[in-house]
Amino acid sequence: MREVVGGVVINEVETEPLSDYIVDFLTSQNKECPYLDFKQIITTRKDSSFPELAKDIFAFSNYGGGWILIGWEEVKSNLYLPVGLPEEYDVDQASLQEKFNSFTDIPIEISYKEFNRDFGDLFSSSKEEVRQKINSISKRFAIIYIPPSYTELKPNKEGKYKRGDKERIVFSKEELFYRRGTQSTHPSSNENQLIKKRLEKEEYRISVLSGEPDKLDEKIHSNLFKVTKFPKYVYVGQKKDFDDVSIKVLLKQEGVFPEWMHKFKIWNSNIVTFENLINSDNVYRRLVHPETIRKEPIELWLKNEDKNRIIIEILNREIKHYAIAKGMYYFDNFNKFYYILEEDSRKEKWQSRYKKSTKTVAAKMYAEQLERFIYWHVAFSPEFIQIGKENFFLRILPTFIITDDGKNPIVGSKEGTIITRLSYSRYNSSYLNTVLFWMHQLGDGGAIHISDYLEIGSEPLTVELPVGIIYDIPSSEFRLEIEGESDELSYRKDDFD
Repeated sequence: MREVVGGVVINEVETEPLSDYIVDFLTSQNKECPYLDFKQIITTRKDSSFPELAKDIFAFSNYGGGWILIGWEEVKSNLYLPVGLPEEYDVDQASLQEKFNSFTDIPIEISYKEFNRDFGDLFSSSKEEVRQKINSISKRFAIIYIPPSYTELKPNKEGKYKRGDKERIVFSKEELFYRRGTQSTHPSSNENQLIKKRLEKEEYRISVLSGEPDKLDEKIHSNLFKVTKFPKYVYVGQKKDFDDVSIKVLLKQEGVFPEWMHKFKIWNSNIVTFENLINSDNVYRRLVHPETIRKEPIELWLKNEDKNRIIIEILNREIKHYAIAKGMYYFDNFNKFYYILEEDSRKEKWQSRYKKSTKTVAAKMYAEQLERFIYWHVAFSPEFIQIGKENFFLRILPTFIITDDGKNPIVGSKEGTIITRLSYSRYNSSYLNTVLFWMHQLGDGGAIHISDYLEIGSEPLTVELPVGIIYDIPSSEFRLEIEGESDELSYRKDDFD
């Protein structure tokens, strides 16, 4: 039997598969997904329904690994509450391992542990009938970790048991299973290809950790997007005697929106911009004395440390001005952009790398910490960074915003814990997906074009490295989550209304 090698990675934290960190993360969920299943009870006794559990174990292992939480009762379709295990429940690591091994010639090392947990505080504001369910049997729970297989894992015999007077055949010998959504089912042709790709990576991961690696290129995606067209010139002109209010009024009269987010920098009583101030039709020309306008090659500015910083600042002003004009709301205190909300939820259509998708960008939720309803919004923070002298990239940092009314942000220590919890429920693959979503929204599915002087490519910077990457559960989650993204939050009060 091959033992589990290495840990798992969740939210960029590497840890053991059944560590407290993992248990905390998984027990904050209340719905099944490709890497998580709930059971009220399991048994390993003879002639029991254990083949049903074995089928799930086969599917999880072929998928890339997963967990099963035991002691949860399904109260609605795919909505589970922690009720606890009965006193007579009697399963241990050895009996579970031995029972599953009887169904396969290629045994895997299943991990199992029990833990005690009081979930009362998590549901303190739920309805009475919900609160009565929580820990109604006990505070005792169990969790199983199924590691990824290193070859296709199939049963070596028929799995069957009796349900009443009828015999139920759960699986046949050599039948292949895979996790699709919340189901353990037969893999499609595309999923078979995913299994093969995962097995190649799994063998390589083990070879790396054992000190005998084979070469395999890993493509690493970043949240950096290259500036493919850069301004050739900087335009400088002495500012007229306008205060900030006068500038906003003038720009608004000229049809500039947003007039309050300037595309220029005021420096040494001059206006510095990428806008062509020499052009008599340019509205920004009205802000300067025409006879003072200078057109300077941007290369000269990049060679000067202070002027280089001004260039980056103007680039950041350009993307802010552009994003607001695209209909995004801006929270200046934390440099975050988001969509405002007028109803209980808001969704935006976009084209992912695999198909047309719909993403929930804002929704109403009950915040236990604040004891009231609030609104969460997916958000992003943009920033231009410079690598070397001439390489510029737009960096997209996904984040969240919490609002009172779907528009105006609220901040504070309690609100911060809500954002932490929202972030806690997202896998790294979803992080990349959110980065791509925001780039799609900014560029309408293509490159970002700002005036005729600035362009940002729509593909993230990637690099292929011939090195081993420590296993990130689940290994195929990257592709699958992008194809069928779930934006559901855990333990929302209205889930149980």
